[in-house]
Amino acid sequence: MPYSTPEAWSAGPERIYESLSRAALAEHAPDLAGRRVLDLGAGIGATSRVVGDVGGRVVALDAAWPMLHHRRGSRPPAIVADAGALPLGDRGMGATVAAFVLSHVVDPVALLREARRVTTPGGAVVVVCFARTEPRPAVAGIVEDLLTNRGWVRPQWFRRLKDEQEPLVADPERLESMALLAGLRSPEVATLRVDTGIAAPDDLIAWRLGSAGSASFVAAMDVAQRQMLRTEAVEALGPSPQPLVLDLRVLSSRAAAKRRSVSA
Repeated sequence: MPYSTPEAWSAGPERIYESLSRAALAEHAPDLAGRRVLDLGAGIGATSRVVGDVGGRVVALDAAWPMLHHRRGSRPPAIVADAGALPLGDRGMGATVAAFVLSHVVDPVALLREARRVTTPGGAVVVVCFARTEPRPAVAGIVEDLLTNRGWVRPQWFRRLKDEQEPLVADPERLESMALLAGLRSPEVATLRVDTGIAAPDDLIAWRLGSAGSASFVAAMDVAQRQMLRTEAVEALGPSPQPLVLDLRVLSSRAAAKRRSVSA
């Protein structure tokens, strides 16, 4: 699956994802503080910073080396690996956080099973996904329309992500069932509405242009073309858009000593 570039991500999506992670993990600070915490799907480190701020000792993991290498001098230890086949020993992590990664894997249960395996018994396994319950932000449609007018076509993998994989993990009952199948204990899914406080047109547009589905297309434009795209997006969005509000599903669970069998 293609990824956004570290530069595009840091210019837009990073700030929003850090705000979302901070809200989603606020109640889990006691489960993370003082523990070795695996950040699954760490990207350029938005969630890692949140975990570090509450006292967790982060080990970052992502499939994309360029994302982990970004700002390498100020980042925690990192591993390039497939989240569904972790190159880690059993029970070595005090807790595991998987923020905004479950919809990006072919087998979500395999990721959850691996999270359980590498987490010490009783340790927290926290998963954050988009709930997809709120109206789609206006800026998303505006930017996609402008990109489409310039020849952009939603990549097949991106359509699958949005139309199939995200809805699957956004469903609370399915998410809890996946956790049980993976052997996690006491799974509970909460819905959290997060006001990111981000409302400046330039910031909202940078968020959309930096997303994985469009970042490579935008990067191929020359400077003048990108500037025109931004100018048109700002005009279409208007000077005073509403702050970005997004709904999340937060799965809270515990690693069990061994997988429990689940009746069909």
